[in-house]
Amino acid sequence: MKKLVRVILLNVIVLMVVSNQALSFADPSSLYTTEIPENWVYQAQRSNPHLSVFYGEGDYDLLYFQNLGPISDANVEAFVERTLALYEGPGGLQKFYLDKAPHQVEVAGERGLACVYSYEERSGVTLWEYRIFLILPDQQGFSIALGGRAPWNDQDYPVLTETLSQWRWLF
Repeated sequence: MKKLVRVILLNVIVLMVVSNQALSFADPSSLYTTEIPENWVYQAQRSNPHLSVFYGEGDYDLLYFQNLGPISDANVEAFVERTLALYEGPGGLQKFYLDKAPHQVEVAGERGLACVYSYEERSGVTLWEYRIFLILPDQQGFSIALGGRAPWNDQDYPVLTETLSQWRWLF
């Protein structure tokens, strides 16, 4: 396990290069590349080959990309509906609330749906997440999420805007 973490960390360090106040990032599985503002820190202990996690300047600022592997949903609408039902249902997210209904987005040519929801974590802090859901070739589920401490404000988030503008799929 330690060797795997070291290999992942080494790959990420090698692939991250400082340029114009942003870090170029390529995920360990070679699925995508993007740029992350340099004040966001890669979290090697929270990341793995299928999940890349970055923390921002605030205590609850979070940006992450997750390859969920093969999913059985027929389309992205069904994927979102199923996932939100799990978040809202028993054993899901505490005090789940859908702040902004699913709406269409595009990430480097791939159509997806995004929504915003809030929930309460175990310590009682209310958090929000803007989550993008995609189904990639070979029926791979993929998610991009930006989150922080509530309340959520309906505004542009430069970190997400910049990250998505530099997003490139490698398939």
